[in-house]
Amino acid sequence: MYRVGIVGCGVAGTTAAYLLARDGHQITLLERAPKLGPIGAGILLQCSGQAVLRYLGILDRVLKHAAPLVELYARHTSGGTLIRTRFDDFALGTRSYGVHRGVLFNALYTLVQSQPIDIRPGCEIVGREQNAQGVVLTDVLGRHHGPFDFVIAADGSRSRLRSLSGFKTSITEYDHGTLWLNAPGDGVALTNPLNVESANDPEAGKTGRLLQVVERNRKLFGLLPLGDGMVSLYWGLPVREFKEVKNRGLDVLKREILKFAPESAPVLEFVIDMEQFLFTSYRHIQVRQRYDERVILIGDSAHAMSPHLGQGINLAMMDAWRLAAAIRNCPTPVSAFQSFHKLQRDFVRYYSTITYLLSPFFQSDWWILGWGRDWALPLLPHIPLVKRQMLMTVCGLKSGFFRGQIKV
Repeated sequence: MYRVGIVGCGVAGTTAAYLLARDGHQITLLERAPKLGPIGAGILLQCSGQAVLRYLGILDRVLKHAAPLVELYARHTSGGTLIRTRFDDFALGTRSYGVHRGVLFNALYTLVQSQPIDIRPGCEIVGREQNAQGVVLTDVLGRHHGPFDFVIAADGSRSRLRSLSGFKTSITEYDHGTLWLNAPGDGVALTNPLNVESANDPEAGKTGRLLQVVERNRKLFGLLPLGDGMVSLYWGLPVREFKEVKNRGLDVLKREILKFAPESAPVLEFVIDMEQFLFTSYRHIQVRQRYDERVILIGDSAHAMSPHLGQGINLAMMDAWRLAAAIRNCPTPVSAFQSFHKLQRDFVRYYSTITYLLSPFFQSDWWILGWGRDWALPLLPHIPLVKRQMLMTVCGLKSGFFRGQIKV
């Protein structure tokens, strides 16, 4: 039995805490926020994440409050299709799900509460020491936590523990971010008010689609059904323009979004205050070595990325699942860290790299990338081998650049 400190009570941290506690380890879960709870927009639950929740026994509980997605659909403001990815083309019955982050967090936190886990909110970690008894963490109030045999850093893209441990990290701040909100909506992501392609689209008007509307790579609108009568709306814009957009006021912003994407009308009716919109910027994290003899990074602390492939939550759960398995099967924490890294390296590297390369094609100031995307992306699915790899990637199941489907 190990004494394990886990820093961060998000998706990665709660998943790891439950799995390790269930295996009999002594778990202390440290969270800097004084009150535990989810923060963030809707998320995409892909096949890889579904496999983890199925293993945990809570998949059905989560899916009761989720919106099944039959496809990802992106169109131009003119109405023409940019790309349409149908999950059934990968395997019959395959679905992604739009889920409110709170639904997933509450399901995971219920599992955590079912185990004898020492949960400590209001503990912002600012120090790490090591002695013969193990690792001792110090919070901002000077309180000591530990000693621990090892510590799992699951404290997000701005991980303090990552810095304290001296891990060499490459951080890229994206120039573009997103205004987003969750609001009531029925999730009709393809009402298709422009009546584009409706004659040739037998599924037009149905629910269960993630809609994106693009204008080159300068503007991006998204509408994600979440289940329980909720949708997540997001509006991409350069970080430098956020203050200007806010100063222009809500009415101007709503008119701009409505003109760009008429599908937004039912959601925008519920927006009466600019403060309902939250602004999120993104960063890309690359860590050369994600563990030492006492600390290992998982989730966004190890590989934060933009949300354009919708894989962040799923990768976080896969990290926790595979790390717990490695600790169960290896004789020492260090050997478990090595085994985990070897197993997860190609999988994470693939999604991290692909997301990093694709992001400027959807949001950046390099107009030529938007032009190239509009020309090439509609053609790629017509190549059977490429289409298969694209589907596997979107489902969260591609195990590496030169590898096939991940085993889940």
